[in-house]
Amino acid sequence: MARIRDAHTILAPLMLAAVGLTACASTRFEPREVPFPEVAVGSSHPRGVIASYDDALTSVLWIMANDMGFPPLTGSLRLYNDRVGLEAGLVGEGYDASYARQICGRLDGITRPGMILANESKLRWDRWPARIAFLAHEVTHVAEYALANGRRGSSDQWLREGLAEWVSWRVVQSLRFGTLADRRRAALVHLQEAGARHELPSFRRLVVQSAWVREGNGRTADPMYDQAFLAADLLIARHGLPAVLDYFRLFASSDNTLANFRTAFQEERARFEADFQSGLDRLLE
Repeated sequence: MARIRDAHTILAPLMLAAVGLTACASTRFEPREVPFPEVAVGSSHPRGVIASYDDALTSVLWIMANDMGFPPLTGSLRLYNDRVGLEAGLVGEGYDASYARQICGRLDGITRPGMILANESKLRWDRWPARIAFLAHEVTHVAEYALANGRRGSSDQWLREGLAEWVSWRVVQSLRFGTLADRRRAALVHLQEAGARHELPSFRRLVVQSAWVREGNGRTADPMYDQAFLAADLLIARHGLPAVLDYFRLFASSDNTLANFRTAFQEERARFEADFQSGLDRLLE
């Protein structure tokens, strides 16, 4: 009996410590959730200093709905403590563990229908204008899902990313933190400095998300976003933002990528890519 009692005396603190460690691990991986605020379309812009994720989301959603014609969006922002927590969150959402690790090694956040999953350890070092740009980018991805009734379908990943970059800078411009013209100039300078026009994959190789993540290594990740932004900027200049939104709506009922591009923009994707590349080459000469 003494031995059993001694065993209980020794093991009890260890069991309590194990419970404590489990609780800490659970807390570490549990995200802080910030629901999307309800934003009335047609209401006046909520003015004031942006100093919280609630404030930032309110401004982003209002500008997207009232100034750009996006539908009202519902969802939430899930803020994970660190990369490991985000990785666990992605696995919990059904991502393969190795793919989740690959994503978290290259991205600070990722979007699912109705939610943004983000690594707060990266965001907390940014000033609010940079955080707002990040949120606007990710909220645009939420909108791309919503436009297609919650489906990703086979919409072009380069256009998903290009539109998200374009919208983020349109929001930044509305809040007077920068302009789309600034983004255009920076994109061209980045591409020129990197010599990336000879290294970047064609749009045909960037249709699916996994290809975007795979191709976006340390050498080409930023230039890929620059290229995608400029392509979306050209599409919007040619056909207008409503046509781009209609492109994503088509994926609610069809996964025919080329046909949906043709229907939305009245041109073939291959022709657009050729025109875009030749124009880009001239600008980078």
